[in-house]
Amino acid sequence: MTLKGIRMLPTLAALLVIMLTISLGNWQTRRAAEKQALQAERDQALLLPPIRLDAAALAAPEPLTGRRVVAEGEFLERYTVFVDNRAYRGQAGFHVVTPFAPADGSTPVLVLRGWTAQDPADRGRVPSVNRVSARVRIEALAQADLDQVLELSKPPAPGPDDRLWQNASIAAVSRWSGLALAPVVLRQTGELSPGEVAGRAAADEPAAQPLIRDWPSPGTGVDKHRAYAFQWYSMAATVSILWLYVFWRSRRTQP
Repeated sequence: MTLKGIRMLPTLAALLVIMLTISLGNWQTRRAAEKQALQAERDQALLLPPIRLDAAALAAPEPLTGRRVVAEGEFLERYTVFVDNRAYRGQAGFHVVTPFAPADGSTPVLVLRGWTAQDPADRGRVPSVNRVSARVRIEALAQADLDQVLELSKPPAPGPDDRLWQNASIAAVSRWSGLALAPVVLRQTGELSPGEVAGRAAADEPAAQPLIRDWPSPGTGVDKHRAYAFQWYSMAATVSILWLYVFWRSRRTQP
């Protein structure tokens, strides 16, 4: 390799680092802007009156996304599943997901009911939660589907009695339960109506715990994305300054 080629290597390396760090900074900036936009949409939706979930609303569910929804009906408790690896304030736990049959007989819809803690002594134990066996009224925010976490390999399809899942979606619960679920998920925010009937835990089960519905807002993490963007841009600027300094020194030392 010639001397000129050797001198080009630091320049190419610097350019690659600058391009990479600027790209990462731009990505963090876009994520912050996207979350800001989602938060603005959520804030605007919260000012609007809730939509009553019925056959007409479910016939065209796209406008429901991001809106507050009020639904009356019954939870289909026999199809409840627990989605694993969902943490709350650093504590391991599950998201509780149950199909919900609207009172007017329209298409069942999947409800993300809340979070419950994992048994620290037995990670694979199905948690005990209140079972609702009466017609209830819930308040919720509508979303397109359930959030997914990264899976290193595709797990086998859950069996009829499997209740602990790594991920869940409308399509997966539909296949498993045999229910034709509506293409929307209700993330429950409001408490059940006073008329709820909660099932009691069996004698050998721990007492059922109320579900936590302290959902993060869409704008959570905007400041973190901005801080990361600043770090990447600062790194790009630092590499640029170092490269200019080295280039200047090399020009001065040339005969």
